[in-house]
Formats: sequence, structure tokens, C-alpha cells
Amino acid sequence: MKLVTLSPLTRYPFSGLFTLGALTLSLSQSAQANEPFEACPHEAFIIQTPASKPITYGVDLGTGSYLTLSDNMGINGALNGTGFSFNDNYLYGWDYEHQTIGKVGNDYQIIPLTLSKDAASATAGNFFVGDVALAENAWYGYRKNTGLFRVDLDDQNYPMTLIPGSKSLASFNITDFAFHPTNGFLYAVTNGKEGRLIKIDPSTGGFDDLGLVISGNSNFTFGAQFFDPQGNLYLSNNGTGNVYKLNVEQSEPQAELFSYGPSSTSNDGARCALAEVPVGDAVDFGDAPASYGTVMANNGARHGIVESLRLGELNDNEADGSPAPLSDDSSDGVDDEDGISMPTGFEIGEDAILLVTTSGQGGFLNAWIDWAQDGKFDEEDRIISAKAMSSGVQTLLINVPNWAKPGETWSRFRLSSVADILPTGGVSDGEVEDYPITVTETGVTMTYYPSSSGFTTLAYEDLYPDQGDFDMNDVVMQLRITQFVKNNQVRRIGFNAQLVAMGAWYHNGFAIQLPGVERNNVQESAIDWTLQGVKQTQSPLEVGQTNAVLKFTDDLWQHATRGNGCEYFRTEPGCGTSYRATWQMTVPFVNAIDEEQMPEFPYDPFIFATPNTDHGLAAKNINGGKEPGRALEIHLKNHAPTDLFNPAFLGQRDDASNPSAGQYFQDKNGMSWAIEVPDTWQHPVEKQRLDGSYQEFVDFAADATGTTNPYWYLAAIEALIFED
Repeated sequence: MKLVTLSPLTRYPFSGLFTLGALTLSLSQSAQANEPFEACPHEAFIIQTPASKPITYGVDLGTGSYLTLSDNMGINGALNGTGFSFNDNYLYGWDYEHQTIGKVGNDYQIIPLTLSKDAASATAGNFFVGDVALAENAWYGYRKNTGLFRVDLDDQNYPMTLIPGSKSLASFNITDFAFHPTNGFLYAVTNGKEGRLIKIDPSTGGFDDLGLVISGNSNFTFGAQFFDPQGNLYLSNNGTGNVYKLNVEQSEPQAELFSYGPSSTSNDGARCALAEVPVGDAVDFGDAPASYGTVMANNGARHGIVESLRLGELNDNEADGSPAPLSDDSSDGVDDEDGISMPTGFEIGEDAILLVTTSGQGGFLNAWIDWAQDGKFDEEDRIISAKAMSSGVQTLLINVPNWAKPGETWSRFRLSSVADILPTGGVSDGEVEDYPITVTETGVTMTYYPSSSGFTTLAYEDLYPDQGDFDMNDVVMQLRITQFVKNNQVRRIGFNAQLVAMGAWYHNGFAIQLPGVERNNVQESAIDWTLQGVKQTQSPLEVGQTNAVLKFTDDLWQHATRGNGCEYFRTEPGCGTSYRATWQMTVPFVNAIDEEQMPEFPYDPFIFATPNTDHGLAAKNINGGKEPGRALEIHLKNHAPTDLFNPAFLGQRDDASNPSAGQYFQDKNGMSWAIEVPDTWQHPVEKQRLDGSYQEFVDFAADATGTTNPYWYLAAIEALIFED
């Protein structure tokens, strides 16, 4: 036995016995040749052929720690397509030198078996995809475009046969597969930039494509694949050694990075599918709250403990993570979080100093702070990436982003010999330390529009490009905007909106465009918004837009309540109600914006046709015979539409827009389809025209300067406006 030298992972001492996770393997030289393994061992066997002789490694899946079990398996060629037999406790795989099945016992020497091959098997060539069934002692191998083959391991003639009909079905690109622990099917994830989960019937070679489970910028080659008893499929990527895990029983399984193991272009793997994946005997876990990935069941951050690589001086062993507030430090009185000091605190928009102490070989440091306080460490939360560390104390400078949320949150620091790691998953060495921190903000003032307690009113006519009845109550919204400013720069904005009335049969959505504010300058993951006080999880930042567009809802009618005998919401006499649907939204910017560069209040609030709903024959005809959906928008006068608007609507029917002159959404008399009233305005009742209810509006609309009758909304004919 010798130590692994393929990568700079942890080296382990040994003397006849060594511990791999929770499993002790005996390598006594007195063991008889080709005796079976102990029943259902816990380790994963990885076989590589970096030169002409195959090498066996034992891998602790929990941390990715690995050791060489044999550096010479006794043949001059690869052993591939390996599987562990639960029926007789031997490993079996395809022996490239002898073109046959090789049998491997606890001495890790390959004994070639003499096969009785049918005609198809005799010409099939070598196999690098294979596994041993659990319900029967039979090896199955696969070659693309050649078929699925079976070898009966209990028959001393070892007959090898092609599964009838499987050749025509052998179309998928895989480099290993594995038998499920209970259902008898084979599973595999295909290679390439997009890995798909394939379920194979070993009796026919028929398969089901269960969907995309992993994607990346570079190709995956999953040369070793194996199960645990819970139906979790583990995938070892040859190029990186990264081990991924997915539960094939889930309706939409997705692979997650589980641990960092040995890499090689020739990986092949085998494992007893009924053996649990142990935590290990010397493992360090984090202790942030459970949502951050702390316990083993949630693929918590964990490191194999070695003396040569530590944060600070202390590092304690844990059987599992202990999430705060019941951390292991609190329970055992030993605080091993001693590697990071934070002398300056964390002020939004400012730099912070970290003092990092490492012991031993130095390693690489990765770190995260949950700036958005959403209970997880996202990629945008990464503050340190693969930083090479030397033993001793180093001073690091980080920036607290403009979009960080003030208050209590958590940080995670991981030191390892693996350069680039995620905030969760297992690593063979180093340490993880989690710290609670407080993010502060000072010197921020708030600018309100129209005031800190008032609302501006937005009213829309939704028959565009027909003027319609012009009662301007098809959608009535009230809006308050808050700008959070420091040093004359806007860091974030807030919206408080409520639905006041709807006198429309058509369905409309509501959104706000930020003209001149690029979509990628909004920190999407940190947007905080609620509907009726309930926190929303989907992002309101609309895709496919150059400017930032924030969509409050696709359909306002989902948030309105008609009264008894009422056709609409708060537009008919006797149909008053105190109910209001309310939205609150805080939108942080990646880079703060000069106040002078912000769009004018009230920015650009607009309505749009709800997708897949009728919006009239005229709109359908203009939109090429299709329901308009997002292609139909109605904005305030002279506000340009978004990228999703169909410009074919401009200039149609009653619309007299002239984009070259900056004129939008108005007719030839200057009458618009949307108005803003900077007050809690009383809208007209159903079927009463705006210019009839507020007669001064006519001259106001006709004056492009807006100086004629600027307070037209105060001169109402009482009988024609809605009152609760």
C-alpha cells in the first residue's frame, strides 16, 4: 500500500490498518489470494489506469478523502466497467488485457474468467460501462451502438449474451451505470455539458430519459457512478474528481456537488449499493443555522481533520453539524472558531478588514457572507475565492457591497488544499468556521415621492389603441416611492403600491420600468418584496429587458374582490369596499446611482395585457392574429415602452404616437391612455368620461407644457366621481 500522489489532498499514515471514514480496512499480507471482501463494505472503489497497470483507491464519499488500496492489480491493461457483487462480495469488471471479465477479491488482484461468448459478444470489443446486479449474480455491460450484455457469474461457464433487441436502443452516451438498490433498474447520467438521467431496464435494454440533472460550461465525464440505500446516485467526474449526488426517486432530481475526490481521465467505480455513506471518524462541520448547509443530511460543509491544515489553532471533531443556536461550541464548551478576526465591522459600501490565521501548510481560503440575509450562501455572497494562504496571520480587505442588507447575518470560511470549493459539500482536509456578523448602515437619508405618508394615483384606460369610454378607471393604482440616498447616490429604491379600482373586463398586469437603469445593475437576489404582507420568492425583475423592469403581477384581477351585485372593483355606485391589495418592494442596486441620473418620479409605471387572455379583436389583429399579452403595454404620456412591447401598436387607430419626437401613448388632441395624479385622487364612476368628470382636464391635456390647469384633478363634478 502507498499514499495517493495524484493531487495535493490529505495524506494519511498507516501501519497495516487504516481508517477510511467510519470503515477500517485490513491489508494484512497474510490474507489468502482472492478471498471475498467483508460483506457490503462502505467505501467506494475507484479504479484508475494512469499507465498500463490499474490502481485501486478507496474513497470516503463523505469528504472525498482517499487512499491507495493497490498500486498493481496484476494485469497490463485497464479494468473497467466494474461493479460490486452483493451476492458473493467480489468486484467484477472488464479486463482489457484478456478481453474478459476479471474477478477481484480482497487482495486486489485480477483473476481473468473464461467466458462463453455468443456471436454478438465475441465481436463487441472492450467495455467501460458495467455493474453487477443485486437481485442476481450477473454482470451487465454496455457499449453505445452495440448493445447491453449479460454475464452469469454463478454459471461456471460464464455465458456472455447480448440482451435481445438492445442494440437498436443503445444510443445514449455514458461511461458508467449503476444498479438501484431496490427496484432492479440501471441508472446513468450522460456525459457532456448537459447531463441527463437515464433509467434502463436490464431485461430489454429499453430506457427512459428522466430529464436534465446537471449542466455546466465544460464537459462532464462521469466515469464512476454508484448508489447508496436511499436511492442517491453518486457521480464522479473524471476531469475534476468532483463527486455529485442526486436522488433518482425525486420527481425532478438535480445533482449537487457532494465532495471533492480523486481525478483521472480513466476513472471507473464500484460500490455496494446497500451500504450507508458514513460521516467519518475525524470530520469538522460548520455551525451556522441549518439553512446554510450545515448538517450531513443537507450536504453540510465538512472537512477531514488533519494537523497540517487548520484555521487558527483549534479544530474539533463532530459526528454531524450542530446548527446555531445549538452549535457544538455551545454544547461542548470548546470554541474552535479561532481563525478569523474582524476588527473593523461591516459597514455597507465600505471596506472591511479580516485577520486570517492559518496553521500548517497554508492551503486555499474561500469565504462567504450572506449579504441578502436570505438564509443561504449564494455565489454573489462569495467574498474570498481560492486565496492562497501561507502559515501565520494575513490581513485581507473585502468590500461590503452597496446592496447588502443591514442587520444580523452569517459568514462561512473554508480552508482546504482544494483551491475552488463551494459553501457546502465535503473536502478531505482543512477546516470550516462559521461566524455570526452584523452589517451596519449609517448616513443614509430617504427621499419620498409624493410624500412619506401619501400616494400618487395612476389611472389607465385599457382599450388602447382605441380611446374607448375614457372613464380612466380600468386600472387605478396608488404608488409611493422611496429612494435611499448616501453621499448623493441612490443605493436602493422602495415601492409601496396598492390596487384602488378596476373597471375593466380585460385582464391586465402591472409593472414599473426604470428608464436608463440597466437591468444588470439591479441585485436580483437581494430584491425583497411582499404581496399582502406575504414574502414572495420568485424574482420580479423581468427577463429580456435592457432597462430594469419590475413586474408586480401578471393579472390584477387575481387580487381584486367584487362586491355583491358588482361587475367591477370599486367603480360602480354602491360597490365600495375598504379592501386593497398591497405590494411592498425594496430593490437594491449593484452600483449606486447619482441622484441626478435617476429617472424622474414616478419612473415609468405601466399596465400590460395579461398573457393568454383576450384583449379585443383590434389588439389581436395588430399583433399578427395572436393575443397580445406582454406585447401590449400602456404607459404614461410620452413614456417609451419596454423591449417587450410590439411597436406595431404605435400610430394605430386612435393612437398618434411619434417616437422620433418622443411622443407616445396620446391621441391627436394630446389625450393619453394613462395619467398620474399626485394625490389620493377620486376616479370617475363607470362609463363617465374623465373629461366630463373633470372638465379642466381637456385644456390641461392639450397643453404640452403642462402649465394650463395643473390642478385640474381638484375640480370634480361630484355626481360623476366614485366615492366609498
